[in-house]
Amino acid sequence: MKINTGLFIITILFLPAIIVAQQANITKGAQKAMDAPKFDTTRMWDIGGPVSISFSQTTFSNWAGGGQNSSGLTSIASLHANYKDSNFSWLNDLELGYGYQRIDGVPLQKTTDQIEVTTSVGYKIFDHTSLSFLANFQTQFARGYSNIGDTTLISDFMAPGYLVLALGLNYKPNKELSVFVSPATVRFVFVENQMLADEGSYGVTPAVYDTAGHKIQDGKKEETEIGAYIKASYIKAFTKNINLNTNLELFSNYLKNPQNIVINWSTLIQFKISKLIAVTFNTQLIYDNNIAIPIYKNENGVNTLVAKGPRVQFKDVLGVGIGFKI
Repeated sequence: MKINTGLFIITILFLPAIIVAQQANITKGAQKAMDAPKFDTTRMWDIGGPVSISFSQTTFSNWAGGGQNSSGLTSIASLHANYKDSNFSWLNDLELGYGYQRIDGVPLQKTTDQIEVTTSVGYKIFDHTSLSFLANFQTQFARGYSNIGDTTLISDFMAPGYLVLALGLNYKPNKELSVFVSPATVRFVFVENQMLADEGSYGVTPAVYDTAGHKIQDGKKEETEIGAYIKASYIKAFTKNINLNTNLELFSNYLKNPQNIVINWSTLIQFKISKLIAVTFNTQLIYDNNIAIPIYKNENGVNTLVAKGPRVQFKDVLGVGIGFKI
């Protein structure tokens, strides 16, 4: 039976809302029966996070030193909405980022592209520790290409896409730190672009070809992994004008090379200069043994593809522009 991927993910991510609504109804009914005074539920919510929009532009006219006209825009949001009462908690994080650069004579190129949603529901069993169910979804907005001006597609919306479903313990000693540990995790890898799936990109099973090179079986668009998962989040306002948001995710696949840990570590720092002007610094480090990175070698002035293999991926984005905290 074929499952609608989008409907399945939306159902998983919005399941906690149904649970919260049900608990709210139960709580309301119990209070009415006991004729207890109403309380302000807004005090149980912690909502916020930094948002930034950075612009850049360079223009040359009869410039003796040379150069190319260019413009760029980068938008980043790192938001959270956390609910907590005496025993029940619902923690939510939303990470969005998209940026592009346009250079004269070169097709539009993106500089950052991220969609990540995390939601977890927990029930307190010890001080600062809850038995929790977590769902994490990651993908990107737009297509990605290997090099500037290249037409070789290497990524797309839901190619890859990742969905993690995990049951474990969440340790949250304060509003700033949260550490979730699960020995029982299911991780789905989606490559919904058939061309990329046929290539076996991002660890899915590639297409099968006959000796004449004709495809006799499509590559799989989904792959299921079972393993252990850790997600640590830290949100800190050092001063009124300096905010830090960092997230570290680790996953080990029990079924295939468990020693190859998947790492995803992102950090966003925002420095407020004035009420609306801010400097943002965003970094992301990824290591996934299933992602083959092209390796090029310069031969006679031409970059030539010589191999593909796993590599540590790292990017940083520094911008100055409109910035504020919700």
